[in-house]
Amino acid sequence: MNTQRRWSGCGLLFKIGFILLLAEVSQCLRITNLDVPQSYIIARGDEPPEDLVLDCEYELDVATAKGFVLKWKHNDLQIYQWIPSKKPIAFTSFKGHVDLEYSVSDDRFQKYRALKLTNPMANFTGNYSCAVQTYDENEVRSAHLQIIVPEVEFNLTYHRESNGSTVVQCAVSDISPKPELALFIDESETKEVVLTEDHVQGSYDVVLQHVLTDDSKDTAIHCQLSIPGTNYTKKREKMFHGAAFRANISTLQALLYALAAAVLSSTIRY
Repeated sequence: MNTQRRWSGCGLLFKIGFILLLAEVSQCLRITNLDVPQSYIIARGDEPPEDLVLDCEYELDVATAKGFVLKWKHNDLQIYQWIPSKKPIAFTSFKGHVDLEYSVSDDRFQKYRALKLTNPMANFTGNYSCAVQTYDENEVRSAHLQIIVPEVEFNLTYHRESNGSTVVQCAVSDISPKPELALFIDESETKEVVLTEDHVQGSYDVVLQHVLTDDSKDTAIHCQLSIPGTNYTKKREKMFHGAAFRANISTLQALLYALAAAVLSSTIRY
């Protein structure tokens, strides 16, 4: 009895495996690669914009390609459609931002599969999905694209307060999306900072300030700018010469005192 059950279970597993294998073999439409950049940097000023191309590579059995259509979606909203017997079309706010003449192949079923975006906008950030389908099959893949509007300024400075303390400041302005700043003192990141953030019309201004605990010694300072989820990073470095800085301050103070005394003496004389 146990032997019979064992063989019955093996037979069931064999049937399931055969069905799965048959399904795999019978798949005639399959997306093999979705090429969506992790991020894209919008050019500022007179810099010529780089091409932004999203590609959807797939395998298709032409014998079963009846009813084939390719669609691109942005955050689940359809923005592009191509049927091989027709010209591609763009939808919604992406009209005027899609190169409808761009092709990647002479193959009738591959020619207009890619999406070339012209003059991308900051609000083009989001999830992009490529959907290919026939009357019998449907395949979808998605990936995230982050549009970056680079900063106008990114500075690392230090100055002396009226109370005698030395303040290091790292500041970035007019950048999108929200960046992260990290301040390093002698190669060690400091968490003893005052963070100020301002968000206006989609752009961010971020400032980090740190008071040096010992401004009498030479100190290596650097600030790192990054945008989470992307490879966008920048760095500013500065050497703080403590003794020289204090000497310059003392000299300046002495000159100011001397100038004030001279002005006062001249005033009394007259």
